[in-house]
Amino acid sequence: MAFFCRNNMKSRITFILVYACCWLLIFQIARLFFLLYHFEQSRALPFGVAAGTFGYGLRMDASMMAYLTLPVCLFVLLGVWISFFSRKRIYSIYTAVVLFFIVLLTGADAEMYRQWGFRIDATPLRYLSSPAEAWASISHLPLPGILFIFILTYWALAALFIGLMGRLMLGWQQPINKAATALAVLTLAAVGLIPLRGGLQQTPMNQSSVYFSSVNFANQAALNASWNFMQGVLAYKDIAQNPYVHFSAERAGNIKDSLYIHSKTTVQVLNTKTPNVILIVWESLTEKALHAAINGQEILPQFQQLQKEGLYFNQLYASGDRTDKGLAAILSGYPALPATSVLRDVGKAARLPSLGRTFKQQGYSVPFFYGGEPEFANIKSYLLQAGFYPLTEKKNFAAKDQNSKWGAHDGVVAQTIKQDLLQIRPPFFAAWLTLTSHEPFETPIAPVFKGNDETTRFLNSLHYTDAVVGDFVSFCKRQNWWYNTLLIIVGDHGHPLPQTPSRADNFRTPMLWLGGALIKKGVVSQVISQVDLPATLLAQTSVAVDAFPFSKNHFDPSVRNWAFFSFKDGWGFIQPGEALLFDNVGQRTLERKGPVTGSDLEAGKALQQYIYEDYIRK
Repeated sequence: MAFFCRNNMKSRITFILVYACCWLLIFQIARLFFLLYHFEQSRALPFGVAAGTFGYGLRMDASMMAYLTLPVCLFVLLGVWISFFSRKRIYSIYTAVVLFFIVLLTGADAEMYRQWGFRIDATPLRYLSSPAEAWASISHLPLPGILFIFILTYWALAALFIGLMGRLMLGWQQPINKAATALAVLTLAAVGLIPLRGGLQQTPMNQSSVYFSSVNFANQAALNASWNFMQGVLAYKDIAQNPYVHFSAERAGNIKDSLYIHSKTTVQVLNTKTPNVILIVWESLTEKALHAAINGQEILPQFQQLQKEGLYFNQLYASGDRTDKGLAAILSGYPALPATSVLRDVGKAARLPSLGRTFKQQGYSVPFFYGGEPEFANIKSYLLQAGFYPLTEKKNFAAKDQNSKWGAHDGVVAQTIKQDLLQIRPPFFAAWLTLTSHEPFETPIAPVFKGNDETTRFLNSLHYTDAVVGDFVSFCKRQNWWYNTLLIIVGDHGHPLPQTPSRADNFRTPMLWLGGALIKKGVVSQVISQVDLPATLLAQTSVAVDAFPFSKNHFDPSVRNWAFFSFKDGWGFIQPGEALLFDNVGQRTLERKGPVTGSDLEAGKALQQYIYEDYIRK
């Protein structure tokens, strides 16, 4: 009897250990899948660095393994006294459910990194309130094939995992030493707390714990997708304390103030203090597209022609990497945040200044046009609070004109804007957010450039909107109010495509000022940010710009030329001839160009600290 007792106690401990090791193996397989999915980036890694993703990532794998194994320890412990918890079905159901989500997260994570450049976290949850837009973002993927691979992978792993558990549980109904078995299981569970928190060090496991390389992709590959998602969900609500504190509040404020030197003077570039303003916020408009061509054909021929007629800002940087962040920057002069968006908090967004409200107070009409659903990412609530009305949106278009997965293509929306502008009484501030160049990069006409790869489809979508914008500008030129109008074209953010060696290029987006009210033409080569648009525009009018504290007037000769942008867990600081990109997780430089100094690093850190502190206070 004693032999059976010892043997059955050992079988339970062996079961827990093998169960844990199976999760470790699955997570390593998931990492291999991630590397293969992003093969072009993986092949550029030295063999030692690629292998390091498995070694260093094992620490986070072990943490996630511990989270998943602790419930099993509890089941085994309960099974010492309650026979129900010694049944295979309990462990099979638990494992099958957990494995389903692990496989789902692994696949979603690989595609999310390709689209957004960071590993899966709670970000997708923010879009579940807008299922139509979420579907539009993924509907271009080969979903039947993906579903087949998902089912096959899940079935194979579940069959192997659950089959192994069944063999390990043979003989569990035999007598055991309950006290000794319970003590052994409790001891094992207690030891499991060590890998769960990442070790015995003072700071528990976080993303930086597995960062090991100067190559950001290698660090990203070392992360465990499931752990990263879990951590993101647990931190889903906005952080009440500033996670980016590097200096005292006084010093951070002083560094920030030193970057915002200005005077009350400005170079006047308009012929009137009360111009009509048409603002075109172009989805994913990237500076890189201006320098790209396919078979000798320009991607943005209309934009390049219009450049010769207006004032072109060739060193403008987006503040963030998503539309909701871009709108806050362009319309409210509010910088993007690294892990969230101010628009997602309706209360905070309501306290932002806005160009819409500012012009409305001056007696302007302030319509806003968008072919999609502005409920996406809380954009609609922000626009209404920002003073824009009426809002023309997806529901305002006939069903036959909703010819995009997002809603109505840019050509359809442009026709509506033309009709409305023929009836509107000046002065007006009219804003238009385009959408065709959002993934899945559909166009309502046959593609001009041949090829079905993502880069070609993206450039085709830009080419289509370029033609629409060119035609729209031609319409505006024929109107009587054109000679008192400023038309601004700017991207909501840049884009990773087409790829270049510099990540900073992904945030560079063109801005062009046109119109009969413009008296100055040429190229503005100053480094400027999206957030500087409100102050730069309002300085040309009789409206004070003090309500936009993060915005600089770049026609003020005393203003310093720099741009700051945020991305997932990092920031960039751009100055003439210099670029510095910094990773908050690994606390290391991601990219450096030009004579970057320690004071530049301090400036970037101080800006992020100050901006996030301002966000918390709102």
